[in-house]
Amino acid sequence: MKALYTYLGLGMLLLAACGSNENKTPAATTAAPAKQPVEVVELKADKVSNKLTLTGEIIPNDRANIYARTAGYVKDVKVDIGSKVRKGQVLCILDAPELKAGEAQSRSNSQGAYSKFQSSKSIYSRLLKASKTPGAISDNELDIARNQMKTDSSAYEASKAANQANHALEDYLVIRSPFNGVVTARNIFKGDYVDNTGKILLFTVEDNSLLRIQVPVPEAYNATKIEDNQASFTVAALPGVVFKANLARKSEAISSDTRSEIWEFNFPNQKSQLKPGMFAQITLNLDRPAPGFTVPFKTVVTTQERKFVVKLVDGKAKWVDVKTGFTGKEKVEVTGDLKDGDKLVKQANEEMKEGTILPVKQ
Repeated sequence: MKALYTYLGLGMLLLAACGSNENKTPAATTAAPAKQPVEVVELKADKVSNKLTLTGEIIPNDRANIYARTAGYVKDVKVDIGSKVRKGQVLCILDAPELKAGEAQSRSNSQGAYSKFQSSKSIYSRLLKASKTPGAISDNELDIARNQMKTDSSAYEASKAANQANHALEDYLVIRSPFNGVVTARNIFKGDYVDNTGKILLFTVEDNSLLRIQVPVPEAYNATKIEDNQASFTVAALPGVVFKANLARKSEAISSDTRSEIWEFNFPNQKSQLKPGMFAQITLNLDRPAPGFTVPFKTVVTTQERKFVVKLVDGKAKWVDVKTGFTGKEKVEVTGDLKDGDKLVKQANEEMKEGTILPVKQ
């Protein structure tokens, strides 16, 4: 009997031992795992560049829309669309009989005024010579002759001015090219009536020997510089052909509608390869004027509330708010409370709370 109690006691002790082992096993599995080492990047200020592709419009170096300066009928048309013209070359001739009649009348009036002036001048000269003999000519008579000569002189000068004005109007009947170029539009034919109200466009002449490429550059890139002040571009009409153009000027104003600034590039078009009105896909290699920081994309954490990077300070995580700028193939530009030598977590996330100790991968 005593032996039976002994065996029962040993069995209970074994069960107790098993029970204590079962209770210890879960405690071991719920222990907090060690933090995984993180890879870091060290900031170093360097040149920040970006390649930007935009659509630009090609326009002529000069363009003149030509209207008649006096009314008349089209007597002759000397050019057509596509005609290459020189400065001063006649484009068309207008006919205005009433204008010619007015010019002839003006010329006749001027000749009459000249004759009258010469007559009064002659009379005054004779009276002036006779007045040297005491008592021959009264002072009043001499004054009248002098005043008449002055009046006739003024009338003659006025008639000359009127005659010149009428002659200039007659010159307006001959329409000439204002510069070397090509006629790109013709809207008149022989016998058409044109006036000087500016409603009837006669011709458009363009100088296409030099072309301008106007590109609207977004406001964010306003302070950047173009590498070598040169850009490359292509056009749909000549696939595979890459052209070069030099930056010539900027508008120095941001459009309130598009939030962009117009940059103009010049392209010598001596071979007439390109035409105004084409669209160009232009590539700009842009540089920031001062060095900056770029980091891998995954270094920047973006949430609904903020955009930040995780900086290591004494081995602990610190969130630093940043703004992003240029975006390259593998990296993005960041600005914020950052400086040379700062170490950032290369692949950061929201789980890296501030103050958390982060071991660094060696």
